Amino acid sequence: MRSTLLLALLPLATGQVLDWTATGGKLLQKRQSETGDGSQGDTDGTQADISQRPPPRFPFPVTKFPVAKETVVLENAFYVPAGATFDGGMKRFQRPEGSCNEQAEGTDADAVFNLLPGSTIRNVIIGKHQAEGIHALGDAWVENVWWEDVCEDALTSKGLNTQLRVIGGGAMNATDKIFQDNSLGGKYNITGFYAHTFGTFYQSCGNCLNQAKRNATIQNVVAVDGLRMGIINPNHGDEFRLKDSQIEGIETIVVKEIGNNVQTVPYFMGSGPDEKYALYNETRDSIVAFNGDVTNRYEPEDPYEWLEEFWPDGFW
Repeated sequence: MRSTLLLALLPLATGQVLDWTATGGKLLQKRQSETGDGSQGDTDGTQADISQRPPPRFPFPVTKFPVAKETVVLENAFYVPAGATFDGGMKRFQRPEGSCNEQAEGTDADAVFNLLPGSTIRNVIIGKHQAEGIHALGDAWVENVWWEDVCEDALTSKGLNTQLRVIGGGAMNATDKIFQDNSLGGKYNITGFYAHTFGTFYQSCGNCLNQAKRNATIQNVVAVDGLRMGIINPNHGDEFRLKDSQIEGIETIVVKEIGNNVQTVPYFMGSGPDEKYALYNETRDSIVAFNGDVTNRYEPEDPYEWLEEFWPDGFW
């Protein structure tokens, strides 16, 4: 039977869940010291540090959503401290019901989770009708996180040169967008994600007050029934890469706009691949149709022993 908990100050009562480690700080320092974006078709060089962490203990991409057995209701946004790891154990976390319909302003106070620099969040389900899902306020790792029904944005990157690594997880019903990059000169790397029914998979902010080059690398994802995989601003030097992925029912892979810093609607300037900004080729980069069978599965050698109970019908 599912239980529901109402917690006003959850960070004060989660000693066993919130695991303080020095690892996050070390990873943050390493990522900030690397340079180089890589050439067309390559993964962004500044985001190639996945090998520095233990192998993921969850499979991906998984095309079935987990079944939560417990719901935790947060009265306030939960801040994951810098350098800490928050493991939700596949509980569902959400703000009070109806927050999506209250026309929240998209601030950090509206989010379910805020990630401080160097933090990690994993094994979490974000419940339905949430105005904002997760805000990354600095470099962070988002692992095996699932959004049951996206309201505005699932995951928003903020801050200066924020590097955000997403591994596994999934989202559905994002009428607007899943991944939003509002950072100043940020980098997104998304691996093994599953998206179903969405407007935009990844969007580089087109009208933020401060603009700079942003970089997105999307690999080994399954994306079904969406309008577009990316929106970028070539006039600010944005780079978008898509590779080793299965897509179906996607109208456009990349839309290019003229981004501005005066908060007006950006002008459309084209779509499709090129040699400088939209750095993908469907043949070379193995972008193929999804027919219901995940062809590039990652299956961990040492999975969480409790994980299968949240996928009673299997992962695929």
